[in-house]
Order: sequence, then structure tokens, then C-alpha cells
Amino acid sequence: MLIDDTIYGYAVARVKAMETHLLDQGQFERMINSSTTEEALKVLSETGYSAAVAELDDVHNFETILADELSYIFNIVLKISPIPELIGMLALRYDIHNLKVLFKAKFLGVKSDLFIPAGSMDLSKLENAVSEDNFLLLPEKLRRAANAINEDFMINRDPQIIDLILDRVLYDQLIDAAREHNAPFLEGLFVRQIDLTNLKTLIRVKRMGLSRDFLARVLLPNGTLAVDRLAAMIEEPLESLISMLAISDYADLVGEGVREWSEKGSASTLEKLSDDYITTYLKEGKWVPFGVEPLVGYLWAKEIEIKNIRIVLVGKINRLPAESIRERIRDAYI
Repeated sequence: MLIDDTIYGYAVARVKAMETHLLDQGQFERMINSSTTEEALKVLSETGYSAAVAELDDVHNFETILADELSYIFNIVLKISPIPELIGMLALRYDIHNLKVLFKAKFLGVKSDLFIPAGSMDLSKLENAVSEDNFLLLPEKLRRAANAINEDFMINRDPQIIDLILDRVLYDQLIDAAREHNAPFLEGLFVRQIDLTNLKTLIRVKRMGLSRDFLARVLLPNGTLAVDRLAAMIEEPLESLISMLAISDYADLVGEGVREWSEKGSASTLEKLSDDYITTYLKEGKWVPFGVEPLVGYLWAKEIEIKNIRIVLVGKINRLPAESIRERIRDAYI
């Protein structure tokens, strides 16, 4: 059924107004150049985060501010969307994030406050499910994924297994939902995220020393990069991956990001370039006058803003040089 996109008029106008309150490069530069975490938070207090910063009792507890802000913004966009199902499908990403946090906390024996209270499932129910190894109340695909995590972790003892398995169930459902709602822009977003996830999965699995069979099992379908070709790459040097993708849309990203991961064992550059790649794609829909594109772009912009705030504050807490923090900052959507 064709939908009259003019129904998005109010929602698009609203997010355009909200975009004007996103932090700009100058504000991030002031935070980066601050000499202490407290000074960086003072800069943040001059923005829309002022009330939350004022209530912060300890600089190390800033994650609460960020989680609450993301939940608040997500609920606003969900409320103003004329077709809330298209935004609601994105809530699954937060459920998956929360499950990742819970499983890692369980297996590593540490508590975490990195939850995002914007998912579709009650957090207390997720906590009980993971702590009690009782997944009966989870949707079927998540239930199978949770059981697989328990089984695989007992064998491999690597927390990255959690990400690999949960990412698969996430993108299976996102692709299905985008196709069901005839949302090609969203499907294009998810396809690109699948490709980027598969590239990172290939490198992680190779560095973990796991088999080609295991890699083939955890690579995500529905991307543009052939799964069988990626699986075969596990038996080749990482430099071959750079050559394989030299004429693809991912050439620059892989060339720089994979090389650093291979030489330094750090995924930070590849993670940054992956986020920037998605930002570039979403900017294509920024000026669509009627449609879901500006809404999804704004939500991503807010996530990137929050990620950048986290990068700065963590860097300040750990007394990293300004340049080291700056090189990790993601490109802005605005």
C-alpha cells in the first residue's frame, strides 16, 4: 500500500528544529581542550544537558545522563512519527545492547550501568532472564540466541561471542521489518551496517583463532559482501581483504581501519570510520521534506553526539592527550 509521505510534514519540521540543539564542532573542541573532566562537563552544562549535569553527583557517573538523554529523544521521535512502527523497530537495537551488557556482566563477573532505557522490553525482565538462565519470556529468535550464547561461551570463553550472536538476530529482524514496511532507505541503512559488522566480525574471528566454519555461522546474511567470500578470507592475510575491497564503497574505510587493526591490534579507527560511513549515508536523506529519513538521521545524529561526549569524558578521566581524543571523535551529522 502506498503511503502519502506528506503525513511526515510535522515530524520533519520538528526534528529540524531539534537539530539546531545538537552540539557543534566548536563545543566539542572546547570540551577536548579542557584541562580536566570537570571543565569539560562545565562546557556541557552550557548546552541542553545543563539540568542533567547540574544533578550529577560524581563525574564518573556521566553514563546516566547519556542514557537518559537517548531514551528521552527516542521517545519524542517515536511519539511524533506518523508511522511509529518504523521508528519502533529501531528499539530492538537497544534491547540487543542491553542483552549484550547483561551477558558480559554475567560472564565477566562485573556490574555495569551502561544500559539504554529505550528498548521495547522491560529491563528488569531481561536482567532476570540472563541471571536465571531462563529465556522463556523472550521472543523466539532472542530465546534461541540467548541459549546459543550460553552454549558457545562455555566452549570459547570469549565475550565477543555475545556480540556476534546477538548482532545476527538483530539484523535478521531489522531487515525483515524494513521489507515488511516497504522502507528502502531503512533497508539500505541496515544492509550497510551488516556489511560493516561482517567486516569487523571477520577480523575478530580471525584474531580469536576460530575456524572458518564458526565464521560462516556468525556472518550476517543480507549484506552486499558475499558471505562465502568473506568466510574464505579467514585463511588469508588481512592485507588480502584490503585488496579484495579496493574498488568497493568500503575501500578507504578498510584500507585505513584494517591496516591499523592488523598492525596495532586496535579497532578504534575502523569503528570510527564505520560510524562516519553510516553518517554519510544518512545525510543523503537529511533534506527529504516528507519521509522517515530525517527522523532516522536525527536519531543517529543524537547517538553520535552521545558517543562523542562519552569519548571526550572517558578521555579526560583517563588523562589522554587532546589529540588522542580528537582523532576518535566521529563526524557530525549537522
